[in-house]
Amino acid sequence: MVTPDRIHVIFVHGLFSSAGVWKSFTELLAADEELRDRIDVQPFPYNSPRLRLRPDRRIADIDDIADRLGTWLRGNCSDGAPVVLVTHSQGGLIVQRLLARTLWRGRGHELARIQHIVMYACPHNGSGFFLYLRKMLMFLNHPQERALRPLSNRALLESQRTVLEKVVRPTGKSDTECSIPISAYGGQTDNVVPAVTATTPFPDGGVIEGDHFSIVQPQDKNAESYSVLRSVLWEIAAESPAAFAAEPEPEPESDPEPEPPLSITLPLMDGKLHGEERRRIISSVVSSAPGVHVLAGAGGSGKSRLALEIATQAADRGRRVWWVRVNQLSACMRAVARELGIPDSQADVAWKRRSQADLVWRFLNESPQPWLIVFDNADEPQRLGPGGGAVKDGTGWLRPPRGSNGLVVVTSRVLNQDVWGTWSQVREVPRLDERDGAALLIECAGAEAGTREQARHLSSQLGGLPLALRTAAKYIQSVRENKVSLGSTDIRDFQSYGRAWARNFASPAGIRGDGGTLLGLEKIVDEVCGISLRLLERTLPQAGPLLRAFACMNIAPIPYRRLLGGTATVQSPLWAEFTVAQRDEVITGLQDLGLIEPDRLRAGFLSLHPVVHAILRDDPDVHRRSADYYDLAVRMLLDAVHEQDPDYPESWPVWEPVMPHAIEVTRSVLRADGPTDARGVLDGALELARLTSRYLLVAGHLGLARELVSPIIDACDSFGSDPDDREILGLRHEKGRIFLEAGELPSAEAELRAVAARRKEIFDTLASLHKLARAILEQENRAPEAEEILRKVVHDERSVRGEEHADTMVVRHTLGRALLAQGRAAEAETHLREILAIRLRKWEPGTPETLHARETLARSLLEQEKVDEAVTVIDAARRDARQPDDSHPVMRLRYCAAYALLLQGRVDEAGALLTSLLADQRRVLGESHPEVRLTQTLLDRIRKDL
Repeated sequence: MVTPDRIHVIFVHGLFSSAGVWKSFTELLAADEELRDRIDVQPFPYNSPRLRLRPDRRIADIDDIADRLGTWLRGNCSDGAPVVLVTHSQGGLIVQRLLARTLWRGRGHELARIQHIVMYACPHNGSGFFLYLRKMLMFLNHPQERALRPLSNRALLESQRTVLEKVVRPTGKSDTECSIPISAYGGQTDNVVPAVTATTPFPDGGVIEGDHFSIVQPQDKNAESYSVLRSVLWEIAAESPAAFAAEPEPEPESDPEPEPPLSITLPLMDGKLHGEERRRIISSVVSSAPGVHVLAGAGGSGKSRLALEIATQAADRGRRVWWVRVNQLSACMRAVARELGIPDSQADVAWKRRSQADLVWRFLNESPQPWLIVFDNADEPQRLGPGGGAVKDGTGWLRPPRGSNGLVVVTSRVLNQDVWGTWSQVREVPRLDERDGAALLIECAGAEAGTREQARHLSSQLGGLPLALRTAAKYIQSVRENKVSLGSTDIRDFQSYGRAWARNFASPAGIRGDGGTLLGLEKIVDEVCGISLRLLERTLPQAGPLLRAFACMNIAPIPYRRLLGGTATVQSPLWAEFTVAQRDEVITGLQDLGLIEPDRLRAGFLSLHPVVHAILRDDPDVHRRSADYYDLAVRMLLDAVHEQDPDYPESWPVWEPVMPHAIEVTRSVLRADGPTDARGVLDGALELARLTSRYLLVAGHLGLARELVSPIIDACDSFGSDPDDREILGLRHEKGRIFLEAGELPSAEAELRAVAARRKEIFDTLASLHKLARAILEQENRAPEAEEILRKVVHDERSVRGEEHADTMVVRHTLGRALLAQGRAAEAETHLREILAIRLRKWEPGTPETLHARETLARSLLEQEKVDEAVTVIDAARRDARQPDDSHPVMRLRYCAAYALLLQGRVDEAGALLTSLLADQRRVLGESHPEVRLTQTLLDRIRKDL
């Protein structure tokens, strides 16, 4: 029976799994004498079938399951007891989606009872898998599986960002955020979801023993997967049960309606203040003890608006308030001196002797009445320091107040705590979330400008930057009132503005598309980033060009440490010099001014605010020197992937974050209206495109690979290349591989044959000839033709690369398949045993290529009716395989096993095995695949004979 002082431990299984996967965990918890009376274990049941059997039913997608989990928790865990969620694989994505959707709906209080989330083998960035498996696993219409493909589901990526920003990083709980500890664990030998994918980007967790399946099947209480969960449960159980009660739903807080400020120096209010986090900052500052509070953030983030709200509320509470504009510092402080009652004669002497700060602060500290002074726009902090020196000394215009009456608020772009001194509290001004941004848009543009959901989407596009939101809203309002016209592309609501924004900035940096404009934001360019860049470029002139080069890339997080780790920045004509020390200073300076946002969970990554990214892509200097900027971008990306072969899984963690930027830059450079005709830049971009397409192929992104490669090849003459140039031939080779992996065999043969005939370099020729032979071999009655090509390739591979080189072994295996396809089973057997003797000595027995070679050996044995030997080979290979039963290498082994059963006269067992195999093949390979037809034919024969 569930009691309120027990912990609900809820297990959520993964793709194609069921609640039964948690049997080992539930049995161990039930046997744990210290825990079992403190917990209630319940698996959350949901269906994850491999295929849809009834046309009147659909397979639930991730959103459906996440929403049902929320309903299920409300019904099954409604007693106020704490909840711990434990997930495997896809289950982690379901829980993240639940958290994000609940917070987006403003119902964060419903998550308050969740005390911890433990995730095992969750594919946060999708499941990469081994090369062969990624090629063959194609659940084309399965909505749950699609969410597990790398980079395939934008909704899940947005959920992850929300979870990081609103669950992992916060410390409190409200309707829009809820702090919950999340521990992410990856299996040391997991090849389905590698440990680096399972543990990134969450800071808590780590790598533990096990593969993708054994990680949730602990053998005993000492297993690492059980120990980490037990530690979490024991820590929560040790807490007071009273601490587990759900937090009450907070009372809605309305925007304050301030009266006119008492001080004539305060600016006028401009609409309501939006943002729960901002209100908390205001409340904290107004009610704080005497001290200095620095409101820091990027241009346009609303620092002054926040300070004005603080000043107004302080005035309402009886404080004397002064608003000091730092660009008129001396005159403003002289006015403060007058209001403090300092005699003019005394002030005159102090100003002449340059002791005015000491004089004014003496009167401030002696004032019997509570007071607040605001230093607005202190973007050059030294102006508040002694004689233009370091402000942290506390002896200039800015210093900590003495006594109990003084408060100081500073607004600045500078976020660096070291600049302001330990006696100042720096508070970063947060962006508006989608809900608050939508409210601001609707307030400024009117309800007729669109729905709340459309306003939320536009707020997200503009990154929640208040100045940009207000500017966009006024632009929409002006267009509706016919004060602004864009001809046939009039923008009259949130949706059309958002579409125009996306359309304009889909064009490459420095190349304005659709005759577009900055959609009204040109008015705020200086405020958002121009002022900050000019301040930084006084001492670091490299800052502006580097930031503009980053803007030429994708909006995705930028792995800046890898980009800046090579020689590209040294060789760029955008600056005279750029040393390692200067790079560090530039990054720190850009961060201090809020122009870049460091990733707090991934060291070496940064992001640009969407508005900063868009503005800088349209910067006049990028238009004027686009060739130099793209040259730098191409070279930095090539530096980042230097010696990172995309064919090898150990390189994939490097390639994954580089890939979106490589696609963006190569598409921008290699086009008819590209930014440069410099041969060096074009050739570098072509090499980057070729390497990127190879990564996309091995990662299973055939669609992205095709979208990248084909337009470049088609447009090659427009940027001065010929289809037979070696660089374009390299891309055409990858295009042939795309055809081959997609099963478009005639197209693959035609493309690869043409490429092989024109390639001159021996390495390139051998690679294309091998792929050509594969395309020929897969077609009916063409094995002799393939054999002839393969024998030549094998001979050349041995001469050039060596007998035991991986490429030589792959080609030799394909030759063995060609021998078997011609009925030469004994010859094939001898050939394959030689290959496997080397493979099993040099590589793991369960790698896809080794499994494939063992399957081919088994087939050669079956052709010779050496059934027992074949069964031995098949059974050993299946034991060594770490891939699931529906992976392509294992399905081939299953077919061989069924064929062996037939030869042994075990017809019923063979029929059952073939029936289950056929279902998997149809789902994974598709009805038209030759192997599906082969299995169907054999199964039909069995059924007919029976």
